[in-house]
Formats: sequence, C-alpha cells, structure tokens
Amino acid sequence: MDTRRRPLVLGREELRVLVCGALCLLLLLAGCGRTASRIGGKAARQVLEVNGDFISISFDKRGDSTVKDVTFRAEDGFIYTQEFKDVSPLEGLIRWVPHGTGSDFIQSRRFSRWTGGAVNLELPEDCEEVLGIDIGYKSKNERVKNVTYRSTDGAIYSREYREGLIDRNFEGWLEVRTKG
Repeated sequence: MDTRRRPLVLGREELRVLVCGALCLLLLLAGCGRTASRIGGKAARQVLEVNGDFISISFDKRGDSTVKDVTFRAEDGFIYTQEFKDVSPLEGLIRWVPHGTGSDFIQSRRFSRWTGGAVNLELPEDCEEVLGIDIGYKSKNERVKNVTYRSTDGAIYSREYREGLIDRNFEGWLEVRTKG
C-alpha cells in the first residue's frame, strides 16, 4: 500500500470556484460592519468617518444588519447624527438646529437617504449642550429619537422625538439627577 502524499492539484474549474468564493467572502466581510473584526481582530475593524468632533454613538438592529448612528459637531457649528448601515449606500443625516428654526413636518431620515441632504430637527428650547443622541425603533418603519442634553439651568434632560403625526403630541421627557 502506497502511503506517500500526492501533491494537491487543482484544475481550472476548481481554481475558479475557489477564487470566486474567496472574493465573495472578502466582499461580504468588508461590507458587514464588525464581522471582519470578529475574525481578524482590531486591525480588521470597520471605520466610520464623520466630518467633525465626535459626541456619541448608538446601535440598533434592523433585520440582519446593525445600524450605527454617530452624532458629531461639524465645522459649521451644527450637530449632526449620521446613519451608517451595513451594505447600503442609502444613509440618512439629521441636522439638529436651534429651537424655532427646524421643520416639524419631516422628522424622518427617509427623505435624507434619497436626497443626500440633511433633515432639520429642532433641539429643545433650553438646550445648552447635547450629551448624546440615541435612535431606536418603535416599529419596523418608525424610529424614536432621544436627545439627552444639559439645559440652560444645568439639569440633564432626555427628550423623545417620535415620527408619527399623532405620536408627536405625546413625546416624553426624562430628567437625570444625582442621588443625594
């Protein structure tokens, strides 16, 4: 019985399948958020680039994908929340504008995804400093935005922004206080 190893020889067809499979795997890993870094470590991390100073990030699941919302202060002085979705070129952008200068009618990034422009949402009237913005999902097609901020009187509040025309009349508030 012959126990010598034979060299592995791939035919043209096997080589094509192997190369195509490897390319598909690389494209999938490159476009799927943190998946590549789970395998390749920190060096294979996803990089989210914004044009300004970072404030906060929030995460939410949408189907099999994770949506990352990065909030930052841009050079124009406005605060923005930019949406990053895995494997999708259609990402929304919110510009948080001073009270009295935004639009109450459009509170969804849906329009921003298609036009490329920002949707203007108003900050609360007493907002001194934005501490963080979290965007979650009330239902499959409706988001809820929570803006946490330090007010002009020094208190920390969180205001809920809802997209539904009726729901907007029932937006909630929280106050965060130190015990004691």
